[in-house]
Amino acid sequence: MEGIGMSITRAVGQAVDVLRLLPIGGPSCCNIAVTNVCNATCDFCNYAKDKDFVTEKKWLDPERLSRALDILHSRGIRYITFSGGEPMLHPKMYEMISAVAFRGMRPAMVTNGSALTEKNVRALAEAGLKTLFISIDSPEAEKHEKNRGLPGVFEKIRNGNALLRELGIKTVASCTINRLIGDFETLFASLDDLGFSTVTFTYPKKELNSGSLVFSSSSLIDFSDMELADVLELLRSKKEKFGILNPAESLSEMVRFLKKEKQEFECYGGYKYFALDVNFNIYRCDFWHEPMGTIEEFAHAEFVRDGCTKCMSVCYRDSSVFLNLPVAIGDAIKHTKRGRIDKAAMALAQPSVRKSARSLMNEWKTLKRLART
Repeated sequence: MEGIGMSITRAVGQAVDVLRLLPIGGPSCCNIAVTNVCNATCDFCNYAKDKDFVTEKKWLDPERLSRALDILHSRGIRYITFSGGEPMLHPKMYEMISAVAFRGMRPAMVTNGSALTEKNVRALAEAGLKTLFISIDSPEAEKHEKNRGLPGVFEKIRNGNALLRELGIKTVASCTINRLIGDFETLFASLDDLGFSTVTFTYPKKELNSGSLVFSSSSLIDFSDMELADVLELLRSKKEKFGILNPAESLSEMVRFLKKEKQEFECYGGYKYFALDVNFNIYRCDFWHEPMGTIEEFAHAEFVRDGCTKCMSVCYRDSSVFLNLPVAIGDAIKHTKRGRIDKAAMALAQPSVRKSARSLMNEWKTLKRLART
């Protein structure tokens, strides 16, 4: 009974928190890079250990992170995703995950899967990790492991997935669209065999301006705009085949982006989604050329909302499709409080809001599966 009471209290507290954050569109998200060190050799990433881009190894300071999390929480951020480099190489990774969970924020992490031993998986669960994104480059173990420089990692991911599921951690395959994938039906069968029921596709990055090195000029991602648009159209048609997390509306939006057509959804990077680098500089997204300031300055920084659609950085653009509806509700609340009923109605009547609501309904099955933990 005590456990049920605690669960009810926690659920009520979360509901109150969401309502409190509605005027800014509900809870926000932040990606945090914990290191620039990686043990893999991915051809389409400049963090690769066999490249010369990382000249000084860096590790996020856990003590400063603790203060940073308080600031992020005060600004409405409730979802944290740790990345790298390879975050599992950070010696204090479990403590940092616990620090997020302790504050009532939801921790997630991106990994190449090389550290998914039974001991480490149990430590992740004990720390409070909720979602784990695991990188997959190809449906074929040999091709994936050759690109990653991680022999045997496919089997490690398969075994890790089984234990992660048992411990209540949701896993999502994270696939950069690249030429090693080949046939997508084969990819979906391989993901199912590895224990995944959900996949998110990352759009290739050939340049970034924030200092992040998650990009490359690799031939594996050297698609023309029209080639990539065709792949995105194909993925949109495959959404009933597998749990593809990228919303159909966003895939269509990215096709319009590649074809230089008018964008229908503004990006909320800098308003609802942020990126914190290993130096504690916070950016509106990983593509942007200058930070909003240090994490300490972010405590009082103005949020950015300028209708930007300059890139196709996946987590910022995809999430903005889902966030369009709650942001519009927040706008309507603020207008209503000021007696601007006409503007409140206009905020809710935008075509993008209707499409956002429809997208949330259409994607609910996949989103529910992801949020089950």
